[in-house]
Order: sequence, then structure tokens, then C-alpha cells
Amino acid sequence: MRKILITLLLASAAASPAIAGPRTWSDRQQAQSDRQQAQADRQQAREDRQQARDDARADRSSDRPSYSPPDRSEQYQAPRQQMIERPQFMPQQRVQPQVDLDALRAQRDSRRDSNAAQRDERIEQVQQRFEQRQQDMQGARDLRQSTRPTPNVMRDRHPLIVSDTPRPGTQPPLPTSLRRTSPQVQWNTGWRNNNRYDWNNYRRHHRSIFHLGFYYDPFGWGYYPYQIGWRLWPAYYSDRYWINDPWMYRLPYAPPGYMWVRYWDDALLVDTFTGEVVDMIPDFFW
Repeated sequence: MRKILITLLLASAAASPAIAGPRTWSDRQQAQSDRQQAQADRQQAREDRQQARDDARADRSSDRPSYSPPDRSEQYQAPRQQMIERPQFMPQQRVQPQVDLDALRAQRDSRRDSNAAQRDERIEQVQQRFEQRQQDMQGARDLRQSTRPTPNVMRDRHPLIVSDTPRPGTQPPLPTSLRRTSPQVQWNTGWRNNNRYDWNNYRRHHRSIFHLGFYYDPFGWGYYPYQIGWRLWPAYYSDRYWINDPWMYRLPYAPPGYMWVRYWDDALLVDTFTGEVVDMIPDFFW
């Protein structure tokens, strides 16, 4: 009821400011005291409502039956004591088996010896295969090198056998006429030690120049490794087989009456009057 009266007074004061006249210091003090009183009343009302809620909550709590958990300490205490007292749950001591160290050492040594023997056997097999491969490669290389054995067609004949008709394993007779040019030149093979004629290194960088392709055998006899001192049949050193520019292959120029010729993949320096091979380089072309 008190709050209602205060509210009406404040409303009437706000609605008729002209009637109230000019405010004085006492009026301001009165308004301030009224505001403080209204704030105190609101605070008191909030406290009353909170107290009412607390009382209602306490009443509901008093009506709810209380619950206390049962004491199970004795229930768990007895099994725990039994487990402690049981001897079968105690860890048993593991019995270490008896080991024969001498037998183990003997077994280890025998296994090591067996592995070493197998390893040596494998190494020997690999070495034999390697030597066999080297022999096969050497045999294949000897098919084109001058160090290979004499072919079967020439085995029963001396390489200097002279024949009037071309046949495998023979050489033509010496010319009956006199040499048309100067006397025979003593050719020196020391040119290989001159770096200027390092044809092998030059071929590594210019392989296409040394690739001449198919070789036509005039007699169809196949390849024979001619050696220095043998004589070729004229068909093998005709002008179709001449190397007209030896320097293109880093070869020394031939003296008068001599000519570098291609014989299969070999390069031969031939005396064009007698057909004698003066110098030869195996596997020159490819």
C-alpha cells in the first residue's frame, strides 16, 4: 500500500509541473529521499521473493525420503582376505632347463663349417662360369683376329703356296715383269706410336666415318686373317677397295706403288705390284 501511494504522488507531481511551481532545494531533497526509499522497497521485495523460493525448496527436500548407500566394506573384505591367504595364487618359481653348452658349440661349429663349404662351392662355380665365358668371348674374338688358329681350309697348306688359279688358301704367283715404279719400299710400322695417327681415339668420336656397310667378297671365300708377308689376289685390292684418303681415317699416306685397301673390316697396306700385305689393322671398320 505504501508503494502505491508513492507511485501516485510521483505521477501527480509529473503531470502538473505548472501547479507545483518552481522547485526549491527542499523539493530536490524530498525527491531524492523518495527515490532512495523506492529503491529500498524494490530490494526488499526481491529478498522476500528469494526467501519464499528458498522456503519452498526446503519444504520439498524435507518431504523426499533420504537414501544412504549400503556399507559393503565387509562384503569385499572377506574375499580379499581369502585371496591373500590362498597359496595357489602365489607366483611359482620357474625351473631353468639344463643346457648342454658343449653340444650347442659343436652344433654351431658344424653349421658354420657347412655354410663355409657351401660358400666356397658357390664361389668356385661362379669362377668356372666366368672362365668359361671368357673362353667363349675369346673364341668369338679370335674369329676376327689374326691370332686365331689357322682355318681348316689352310691347315694342310703352307700360307705361301702359289697357285695359278684362285682357290681358298692360296696366293697368286709373283709377277714376271719388272716393277714399273721405284724399288720396293721398306715400310716402318712405328707410325702407330705417333699421336697424329691415333685412329682408335678418332674412331671413338667419329664412328659414322668408319661404318662402311656391306663388304662384297669377289670370290665368296669368306674372311681369312691375312698376315704381313702374304699376297692377295688382285681382285681383293682393285680400285673398288682402295682407301683414297687415308688421312680421313687418321692413317699415314701410302708410299708410291702401295695402297691402303679395305678387306672386310680390316685395313691392309698392299703392294699393288706384287699384292703383298705390308701392314694390316684388324677390326678397323665396323
